[in-house]
Order: sequence, then C-alpha cells, then structure tokens
Amino acid sequence: MVSYDVKEEGDRLIITLDPGQPVELTDLADSFAALSRIYERHYRSGSDDAPRLFVTKLETGSVIAEIAPLGVMMGGIAMMDGGMIVTDFANRVWRGISYFTGWGKDTKLLEAPSKEDAADLQEFTRPLVGKTGARLGIKQARYEKTDGEKKTVVEYKFDEAELNKASVNIDKALALPAPKKPEDEDQDDKIRSEVMLFLEQANRGPGKEKGRTGDRGRVPDISDKVLPVYFRQSIQGLKEKMLQGKDNPFAMVFVVDIYATRMDGEIKGYTVTEIHDSFERDDE
Repeated sequence: MVSYDVKEEGDRLIITLDPGQPVELTDLADSFAALSRIYERHYRSGSDDAPRLFVTKLETGSVIAEIAPLGVMMGGIAMMDGGMIVTDFANRVWRGISYFTGWGKDTKLLEAPSKEDAADLQEFTRPLVGKTGARLGIKQARYEKTDGEKKTVVEYKFDEAELNKASVNIDKALALPAPKKPEDEDQDDKIRSEVMLFLEQANRGPGKEKGRTGDRGRVPDISDKVLPVYFRQSIQGLKEKMLQGKDNPFAMVFVVDIYATRMDGEIKGYTVTEIHDSFERDDE
C-alpha cells in the first residue's frame, strides 16, 4: 500500500489545457503520457528513487493539472526539493514548443528538440490543435510553507495560432531525415569552438582534468547526452568563473571551446578549454 501524505509547500508544475470544447478522454490521457515521457528523458535516471511526476490536484473548467516531482521510497511518497526540477522541466517544454512556433526565424538561441521530444510535444498538444480559442499554459507555482499561499514563479502561454503553427512545423521536422550529428564524424582531434554548454550538475570542488567528476553537462551541437565535464588545469579559475557569478549557473548557457573525449567511437565526456560568453537560457 502506498501512502499519499504529501506536504502542501513546495514547487508544482501547473498545466492548463483549454481546448475550448470537449476533448476525448483517450486524447487527454495520451497528452499527459507524452509529457511523462519527456520528463523521463529529461531526468535521465533509471533508479527506483528518482522522483516521478504525480498529479496532486485537478481543477474544473479547463483541464488544469497540478503536478509535482515526488520520490517513492519504502512504499510511501515523499515531497522532494523539486524547485530546480520543476524549473528545468517547465523550461524544456517551453523551449521545445517555442522552437517550433518560431520555425525558420529566431530559433538560434533555442536548442532544437530531439525527434523523440518533437513527437511527444506533438502528442502533448494534440488535444488543442485545430481548436478555436485553444490555449496552453505552463506554470511553475510555489506554495509557501508559512501560509500555504501560492505564487507564480514563471509562466509560459501559447495561443491557438502558436499551437497550430507548432503542430505544422513539428510535422515537417518529423518528416525530415535525422540530421548527421557531429559524433558521427571524425573529430577526435579537434576542439569545437564557441559551442553552447548547458551545465546540468556541478559539485563544490575545483574542476578536474581527468578521473571521476561530479560536473556534468550537455553540448547540443555534439550530443544530447548529459556527460562528464572536465576543465583544463592550465585555465585558472575556469570552473569558478562559471559557478561563482551572481546568476544561477544551471539557468545559463555558456559559450565555450570544448574537446570531446571518445572511446570506441562513443563520446564519454568533454573538456572545457575556454569560456567566451554566457547568457540566460531561452532568453526571449
């Protein structure tokens, strides 16, 4: 038996699906199943203690679902410190849809979604596509421990025109052959210049040049995988420069020169050799 004793305080992801008309139950179920698959790829953990998404509240009117990352341990459910999880996941969904609403123009600062994400974003928004007055809302809300009041941390909205445009462009993207990725090319001896590094995890210690490290990140121009990140020891204070600024490093994109380490043709990690610039992720 599983206990559902969940504390009220903490961060929630609030999804508002408003098709403006009745929606089939199977379409709604498929929509949230697609959202769950995107989350599983986002969290990238197959362990039993990885936080899972649970619906903590449903509201009437539009389909409004309040979702929280909860840990399942010892047959019970415990609230996680899910602020960063909710922030990053909401941002990933927004990035993906925004990429396709801005197809062919201002998408340089947005990471192109994988084909798996594109297909699931299509399924997630399907109940809204082609519906007059449809809208989608993605909100991060935070319940305060003191009084239980809810405040909005960040909110993204898409209207009928944007949802329809995204659907058309996702169809186009899914019809294209998969692009050849840099890891398919012979670049073992090359440093990639001025590529975007998304830092996903970092420990408090200094950057390492080799061995085990808790620093991990993604370089979309090379691979979608989250891999170990190393730092050239000759570059003094490089990791500190990334972490000790006033901005949250996990909310930033770092423009760096990077070297990809390979074994048997597979990328195993990155070594940062220079940092050129940084900016907020998905800055509109």
